Amino acid sequence: MIAKIDLKFPMECVVALNQHRIIGDGNKLLWHLPGDLKRLKSMTMGAPLIMGRKTWESIGRPLPGRANIVLTRSKSYNMSGSIVVNSFDNAIRKADEWIENENCNSKEITQKKIYLFGGAEIYKLGIDYCDVIQMTKVHININKGTKFPELNDKDWKKTKLQQFNKTLDFPEFSYWRYQRVF
Repeated sequence: MIAKIDLKFPMECVVALNQHRIIGDGNKLLWHLPGDLKRLKSMTMGAPLIMGRKTWESIGRPLPGRANIVLTRSKSYNMSGSIVVNSFDNAIRKADEWIENENCNSKEITQKKIYLFGGAEIYKLGIDYCDVIQMTKVHININKGTKFPELNDKDWKKTKLQQFNKTLDFPEFSYWRYQRVF
């Protein structure tokens, strides 16, 4: 068994998925919900985001006001606007350093929280460190794609925060908060 890393700051997971736990096709999201993107921005502003290379490349640019920590196996990967790391331990260390530096150097208070940002491999590595999952459930019938790890329902208290009905432009979706039960 691998020893669990001690976290200085809490880590939350943010994810959008469908009823089959599909989060994307390996390159991009399979839906576009502008309201969800605004919610994601307000939730994560001023915090470090730990994401994989594919997630970083699918976004196509640094997300401003946040540390974009990119976990990759490549020792030579370099992308302007990101902090590149080669292990989950280093991702957490860089997130801790960023929070500590930003809180010392910024006039605005930086969140003292780390966000697990995806994709599937990153979720698998980090979900056990998260006590909260901020989840967007999208009701769209797609069976193939990259999946979010399966959760044990007994480990989570689930609270539906908001429901949005299907429109001509958007599928039905809802916001949920999963809190780990100890």
